[in-house]
Amino acid sequence: METEYKIIGGDGAEYGPASLDELKSWIGDGRVAGFTQVWRSDQALWTPAARYAELQQALARLQASAPGAAASRMRAAGFWLRLGAYVLDWVLRGMLFAIICQWKHWALPVLPETLNEETYRQFLEQMRPIADQALPWILGLWVLYDVLFVGTFGATPGKMALGARIVATDGSPAGYGRALLRSLAARLTEFLFCVGYLGIVARPDKRGPHDLLAGTRVIMQR
Repeated sequence: METEYKIIGGDGAEYGPASLDELKSWIGDGRVAGFTQVWRSDQALWTPAARYAELQQALARLQASAPGAAASRMRAAGFWLRLGAYVLDWVLRGMLFAIICQWKHWALPVLPETLNEETYRQFLEQMRPIADQALPWILGLWVLYDVLFVGTFGATPGKMALGARIVATDGSPAGYGRALLRSLAARLTEFLFCVGYLGIVARPDKRGPHDLLAGTRVIMQR
């Protein structure tokens, strides 16, 4: 039986089934890029087109015939959309961390009703031993969250919800290596009071320092 393929188009709709030759013609027409999610009947899972060996030559030929064309078609996700995605991801991470707190039996202190210098100092003293235990878990969770979602799906849940994805500068999938480097750089940016994120506002391509270091871009799905 001939292998069949399906794709998720830029509008989020599913197209197919199609034969290999038809899929290659879609690549030539610009309907399929390296990051396009493709389903193959013998595997029954969605994977970026660039990871299929039989499509790599057609994708490379498209890039060779029009250098920079794939990158030029990518529309950068704006600051406010990325901020919204960032907040959504923080909420989801917070929910995961709450599960870890229950599992580790960490009892978080209650913020005092009357907040003054003395009660705030007592609150910090109660919080310090828990923070010392929790910090490695927080950092590990944040990085693992980014790497698994970006490496596997090309976006975190927050970005998926708002129609954005993370790709390499040439439009190919970011992969796990870039996802790891990007996440570590983002954590460093947050440690430095998030000042580096202002680059998303200032730069025309909306790339922050973590994107520049990892060689990634955040784009809108076509």
